[in-house]
Amino acid sequence: MSGTLYHIRPVIADDIASVALLHVAVWQEAYRGMLPDPFLDAISVERREAMWRRTVEEQDSPALVAEHTGRIVGFLLGGPARDEDAVQAVTSEIYALYVAPDRWRTGAGAQLMHEGLSVLREQSYQEVTLWVLRANERARRFYERMGFQTDGSEKVDERFGVTFDEIRYRLEFIEPVRSSLT
Repeated sequence: MSGTLYHIRPVIADDIASVALLHVAVWQEAYRGMLPDPFLDAISVERREAMWRRTVEEQDSPALVAEHTGRIVGFLLGGPARDEDAVQAVTSEIYALYVAPDRWRTGAGAQLMHEGLSVLREQSYQEVTLWVLRANERARRFYERMGFQTDGSEKVDERFGVTFDEIRYRLEFIEPVRSSLT
């Protein structure tokens, strides 16, 4: 399945329910054992739908889905870096990249990342960062295969009564790449 080609396109209003359901399902699968079960079990599809509705309405950052045979199997969300030490005109951030567990290691994540990076490059960013749970070895290996490297930044946040121990990865753009979405 690693040779599967996915249709990568912007998220639209009709996708909101499917993306929200996928968002919750992937969190519950990917973070099981890294975050407390009661927290994962309580994640709200309705809250994710509201978040995605705002994202679609704003349309100011890369919000992409990967489709295969009519099914949304992954998504990427990016935009300006949110970190205090980021130079806003230079640094972008991947806020989220999630793929349905039955599509892990099939190329969906790589295709989403490639397209998301292309969009960010076209927006004149020179680098991109992302945060990942320190314990998420699978995701860290993926980001490293995509060319990201840890940059030494770490943070431990308390949100919703849960501790998020994260490290930051960074990728500098070498040359602009044209997106297939334009």
